[in-house]
Amino acid sequence: MCGHICNIHIKNLGAHSLLEWALSTAEAGVVLAATTAAPYVSAPLAVGDAKVAAAIDHLERRVPLVTEQPKVIVETTKQAVLSKISPHVNKVYGARAVAEQRVKSLKELSWAKANALLSTAYGQKAMHGVDYGATYAMQLLDHYLPPVGAQEEPGSEITPANNDPALHTVQTVGRLSSVAARRVWANLAYKINELRNSGIELDVRRYVTALLAALHLANVTSLQQQQQADREERGAQRKAEPSRPSPEHNSPQHSASTTSNEVKTTPESKSVDPSN
Repeated sequence: MCGHICNIHIKNLGAHSLLEWALSTAEAGVVLAATTAAPYVSAPLAVGDAKVAAAIDHLERRVPLVTEQPKVIVETTKQAVLSKISPHVNKVYGARAVAEQRVKSLKELSWAKANALLSTAYGQKAMHGVDYGATYAMQLLDHYLPPVGAQEEPGSEITPANNDPALHTVQTVGRLSSVAARRVWANLAYKINELRNSGIELDVRRYVTALLAALHLANVTSLQQQQQADREERGAQRKAEPSRPSPEHNSPQHSASTTSNEVKTTPESKSVDPSN
């Protein structure tokens, strides 16, 4: 490239005498200016060069890696960072492992306590109540929110109560919750599509409110029926107990006098004036 430019310059110089004189005069002026300015510029340039060299030498003494290859610098920096961070990371992982172990132990202890509690008489009664409530709730769901279409709902096997009472209760409640949620949204989508196909717009918020009210009413009805069954059971137990004879039955006169006294103390007897 430089030789090509020099050849062009030489051709231009020989093209015309006037052009050769102008270019030669310009070159002579540049050479004269450079020769005149060299003594004045060389000293500052030497001082600047010395300062830059001293700074580079100082940097090499402070940071020896500057003289190494880039690959070596990266690897050394990586090892230094890992040596500083690794102890803290190991501490964090160790604390996490200890916390997970404690949580696992606490969970197992709580699960064992729950199974022990559900194995008692009151626990068995509560578990049977949960099973009864879940069965009744499923019947209500089948009545008010039947499965949409011919699609069968996926069912999961529930652990028997004799093997793991706590797991049995959790699976029963979880299955009921999942089935209820699936039925609600499936019926909602089916009704909305049906009404849209009929050309009727539906207020989704009001429909969801009505469904929730129906579920709440079903829950309240279930609780009332359970309370009624408990009252009937207690009444049957009271009737089954043998009646003890009271001492008042052995004294007819005292019973008669007590009855007459009670009649006299009623508001009807007080309202009647004997003088009239």
